[in-house]
Amino acid sequence: MKIPTQMLYLCTLLFCAVHLTNLAAAQTQPTSPNQPGQIRFFGMNTYFTGLERIGRDGEDGIARLVAMGRSAGVAYAREELSWGNLERTGKGQWEWSYFDQRLLQMAQSGYGIVGMLLTTPAWARVSDCAARTQRYASAGVVSNDYWCPPANPKDFADYVYATVERYDGDGNRDAPGSPRVAAWQIWNEPNHWETWPGSPNEYALILQAGHAAAKAADPTAIVATGGLYVFDGAWVDGVGHSDGLRFLDAALSATPAAWNSFDVLAIHPHMPDVAPDQPGLMANVTFWGRITTARTWLEERTRRFGGVLRPIWISEVGWSTCSPTEGDCYVGLAAQTAEVTDTQPQPFNWRVAVGPSGSPQSSEPAASVADADLQGFIGKDEQQQANYMVRSHVLAHALGVQHFSYFQLEDKFDGSVNNFWEEASILQSKAAAYQPKAAYYAYAAMVGQLEGTRFAGWGALNTFAYVHQVVPTPAVRYHLRFRTADDILVDVLWRNSGVEEVALSLEPGRSAALVTRDGLSSSLNSATGVARFTVSETPVYIRQTKAAGLAVTPLLVSVLAEPTDLPVIRTVKISNSGSGVISWNINGAADWLEIPVKSGQGWSSEAPLVIRPTGLAVGSYSTLLTVNSSIGAQQVQIRLNVVEKVWRQWLPLTMLSSQ
Repeated sequence: MKIPTQMLYLCTLLFCAVHLTNLAAAQTQPTSPNQPGQIRFFGMNTYFTGLERIGRDGEDGIARLVAMGRSAGVAYAREELSWGNLERTGKGQWEWSYFDQRLLQMAQSGYGIVGMLLTTPAWARVSDCAARTQRYASAGVVSNDYWCPPANPKDFADYVYATVERYDGDGNRDAPGSPRVAAWQIWNEPNHWETWPGSPNEYALILQAGHAAAKAADPTAIVATGGLYVFDGAWVDGVGHSDGLRFLDAALSATPAAWNSFDVLAIHPHMPDVAPDQPGLMANVTFWGRITTARTWLEERTRRFGGVLRPIWISEVGWSTCSPTEGDCYVGLAAQTAEVTDTQPQPFNWRVAVGPSGSPQSSEPAASVADADLQGFIGKDEQQQANYMVRSHVLAHALGVQHFSYFQLEDKFDGSVNNFWEEASILQSKAAAYQPKAAYYAYAAMVGQLEGTRFAGWGALNTFAYVHQVVPTPAVRYHLRFRTADDILVDVLWRNSGVEEVALSLEPGRSAALVTRDGLSSSLNSATGVARFTVSETPVYIRQTKAAGLAVTPLLVSVLAEPTDLPVIRTVKISNSGSGVISWNINGAADWLEIPVKSGQGWSSEAPLVIRPTGLAVGSYSTLLTVNSSIGAQQVQIRLNVVEKVWRQWLPLTMLSSQ
């Protein structure tokens, strides 16, 4: 069967158009201008929408914080869109104006937004809310009434629908300017009584109702679980706290259909009293271990309940720089339970350990950090905070965590709540003129090195090996390798204890630069192909690059056609044979040649050429194109031979039958 040339051409264009349209629809979502179209790895708990900021920071202060977050490379902001504030006075009595203003400000600044759907207005709470908030008061576990579950999940669903519809960015019934909130979390830490004085089944019901309402308002929205504190998958203390995976199992047991009511499993592997890879900590409750436990749980439940394997997000992790003179920087021993054996490390419970007043269990503050360690002091200095932040992100990135919202940018309470979490911020408060901590600079450098990379495996100097058992973590060296889209190798190295000099053999043909945790770069003397440097608890980046070189293929484009043929499309590939992005442009012209894209940039690009034989006289046509780039130039010869008849040979079309 012979298919006419014109039909082949039209089919090819149609296939490409449909394929590209479907691909774009699968990978992007509607957004307002400036906002990212896809979920990115680097996020931050920003709390710009917090009503507390109006009086504490003012509009100028908030604008400065918004700008500082973007300057550090924060791509996604995690924000509270509190039901208790949006519909506080009664059903249908919406108060949108402040949130409209703030979300538009964030969208125009380029933030993607993850919205938390949480808290319950007084009119919608369960009738026994007061009793619930005081149930574990004798153990120091007290909840504010706005955390009580709604009496009717339908009221919660109505709030979710209205909020998602207003901020879906589609231009229909939107807030002014159509800012988009691309992803939503149903509540926050429902496995802790302080933020969910309710049952697992009550949570399953609002998860189910909230997911359905969000999808009805915006089918492209991403719906995540509330961030679940995770320890070992089994922990429970008997006073309102349990491991998030245990809690979710109980919710699914009560309401199995809730399994289909989230697109993302969001976890909080908080460990603010230790390093994420602390030597001596049992492997299964290190940062790596907790993510592994969550992934194993997700894989097993997917096999059991069906569906596709969903991604994991980390929506909170942080370390506080509170000092030994602050009473809220001390904790006691966590509660013991039958589920946690003597060989297991005890989970850090910052809520049970610190009483309602926030005072330490020890009546005398420690005289030094060394003494404080013995008395339950958990504060970290700025260098530790920065180190642990980078190390946790690198480990999560290697484990395939899709998104990571660090806790936090700046404290919206300015230290007034007497809670050590306030100083987990990477910016000082307004009173200190938002002075950046070391972690702020480290975050910016980390984004600059790792944004858009993919994990390429363990480096040659790595000595870490994970075994998912209750065994102490040894002192080891971490060497993880990532690769950028433009073929730069980014090695990240550190030790979880100690300092040492190392020698790294570079990849053939590559030179190397060392970038410090805070972004200072220096060349490594690697004439022998070996780079020598120091590895410590402070991570360093080794960037390996190849020398740039222009590669253009093919250098000869030849087309044979008839005078009646439709245009023929050919493609020239323009690449850097080394590492890095290059800019390029194409010069040259002919009446029968169209160059739709004459300039661009990238590590590898494709430039289409449209060759038009239609109406030309029989004969030979030729022209030279010059590809100019930031690293050199190449010439491409285009030849068109127009003949009276092109004899084309077609392969037979074979059809298979099931008969």
